[in-house]
Amino acid sequence: MLLKIPTDELGANEVVAAKIVFPHIMKTGGTSVSEWIQRHYNRAAVLTGASGWKELKTMPRHLFEPLKFVRGHFGSGILDVFGEHNGFTPIALLRNPVERVVSHFWHLKYAPDAQGFEFAKEEAFSLEEYLDHPETEYIVSNYQTGSYSAVLGSPEAAMELQQVSEEVWPASIEVAKAYVDRCEVVGITEDLNGFIEALCGRFAFYPDYGLRKHRSYRKSTELSDAVLRKIRRMNEIDEELYQYAKARAAQPRRHYVLANSGNPNAVGPSGVIDWRPGQPFWGTGWSDVVADERNGHIWSLQAVATMELAVRQGQNYALVFSVFRFVAPFQQEGFTVLCDDQEVTVTALSAVDGGGAQLFAAALGVAQQAKVTIGFRVTRLLAFSDISSDRDDRKRGVALSHLALFSCDRGPAA
Repeated sequence: MLLKIPTDELGANEVVAAKIVFPHIMKTGGTSVSEWIQRHYNRAAVLTGASGWKELKTMPRHLFEPLKFVRGHFGSGILDVFGEHNGFTPIALLRNPVERVVSHFWHLKYAPDAQGFEFAKEEAFSLEEYLDHPETEYIVSNYQTGSYSAVLGSPEAAMELQQVSEEVWPASIEVAKAYVDRCEVVGITEDLNGFIEALCGRFAFYPDYGLRKHRSYRKSTELSDAVLRKIRRMNEIDEELYQYAKARAAQPRRHYVLANSGNPNAVGPSGVIDWRPGQPFWGTGWSDVVADERNGHIWSLQAVATMELAVRQGQNYALVFSVFRFVAPFQQEGFTVLCDDQEVTVTALSAVDGGGAQLFAAALGVAQQAKVTIGFRVTRLLAFSDISSDRDDRKRGVALSHLALFSCDRGPAA
């Protein structure tokens, strides 16, 4: 049982969240970026029911109404459905074509969820064969340009598209460049931090430059000069588009913030903040709030994962939070909580829900600024594969399932 706080006591700001559409090209780092962006939205505002055209076509249209962040393997044709005409701002991320092709090969070979290319999983199947196979032609040759080459029309036409691969259209460099020109923010994988910085400047996001790397299966195999030349020859149009996007990303960035944007977790008149997974937050070092929130918690993925809360300077605050679990019980022995980098005394309260979440409380003292940064620190990150036969090798610390902050002052500070 979570701590119960009346809804009229909630202190969260009404934050204006931008409507963003992100056609994610496979093996460019888009999953990591999407997980970070999703922290800034309520889960109901994120497209979770579809990651490609096949699922999107079957979704009831009324589920489109609350969406504010749309991401998936759609290609630029998704702008027919979620575009400037209904308030969505497009963004783009591209990768060095050679690196993307090689990464995609290893993904198809070893990713458990890679489907439709079973032949690639054969141990003897080589990169050279991958480049020549008729079924992989569209993903080894100018795939990024094809992803951004949809000739935009109407939502109805987009939803009826039937392609060999539903997110890829015949590659057209001019159409793809036109899409890049429409994008509010453009980035390249080789400068992911620059892309994050630009997104923060445009959309007032909270920066996190330690995004976890997703599903990298690449082997440290040297590529022959002949293979490199062949990949480059097969991706000359992609190289042109990549250089175009790279030049766009290097342009001086505008610095502007949306009206009324700000920390989604700020104390209200009663001095209370109440946060649960699936609600937006500012912080660093956490798992995907959309995926893990379905189980009622999110995991810390760094030795210290943080949440920033907006408070009133000069007032006293107390923190109450619940932990669903650790990967292994001994992690709790080295678990500490920080407030603005200083360790605070934490009291473990009784477990609730019959051995479910464990409740903790801490007195934070007087806020020295108009914000406090709460850090959740474990001395050792563990994966479930470290302690059992589980295949999940993601290193984690603490599973946070609830956080509440209370002002201990009855009125404004003297």
